[in-house]
Amino acid sequence: MIIGVDIGGTKTYVACFTESGKLLKEVRFDTSHDYLDFLKDLEHHARILETSKAKIACVAVPGLINRSAGKVLSLGNLPWKDRYIKHDLSLALSLKNVYIENDSKLAGLAEARFILDKYARTFYLTISTGIGGALMVNGNLVTALKDMEIGKIPLEHNGAIHAWEDFASGKSFVEKYGNKAIDVEDDAIWEEYSQLICRGLGVICAGFQVDAVIFGGGLGQHLSKFKNYLMPYLEKNLHSNVRRPQALVATHYRTQSVIYGCYEYANDKLT
Repeated sequence: MIIGVDIGGTKTYVACFTESGKLLKEVRFDTSHDYLDFLKDLEHHARILETSKAKIACVAVPGLINRSAGKVLSLGNLPWKDRYIKHDLSLALSLKNVYIENDSKLAGLAEARFILDKYARTFYLTISTGIGGALMVNGNLVTALKDMEIGKIPLEHNGAIHAWEDFASGKSFVEKYGNKAIDVEDDAIWEEYSQLICRGLGVICAGFQVDAVIFGGGLGQHLSKFKNYLMPYLEKNLHSNVRRPQALVATHYRTQSVIYGCYEYANDKLT
């Protein structure tokens, strides 16, 4: 059995998989902002799921981590800092073989492998509270870029320099338009918003020369509402030396991208 744990800012998702990838059982619970309370909650649910019987676990962490030390350095929506999370999770899950990885990188891993038969070089772009990303080549994470912070790219906006996610994230979308993406059908709004996404998307294409870009996250799942505005921008503004992506696609696993990425990562370690 393989365990996946997706730690989110509001909910934590724990799933048990067979080694062949079949989802056996799962549970979701509120993520306590108190670190010790979170560990107690995880231990409680792990006992019910019998995670101690598993061979391995992969835990998705929503922020910056020190992999070699097994330490969380800082998180976006949780106040935990400088915690030896790998050790603590191992105790909570009653499992020695535990790995930690950034959540957007794991989501990208699962999604890239789903379309690997068509696209070898893919970029996973998650647009939610912030903006994150991961580069995959031949279905594997590019190790040297695991700490990439694509949402922090400094770009000019309204006459000043801002981080890309400060004006193009899902959070910024709500602040600007007063509604969540799911509630907006106005094409004019989506055309305007798409130009903010295009600014960073152009950097991704020029920097990584990808075959496909996969859009995930709460807002990225609404790609169909703004997809038609993206490619014309790239065709017009990218230099001829820059490869145009063959496809802009939405996620296959949707809200389960991260947990399936946990499975893929852990299964790689087993094999």
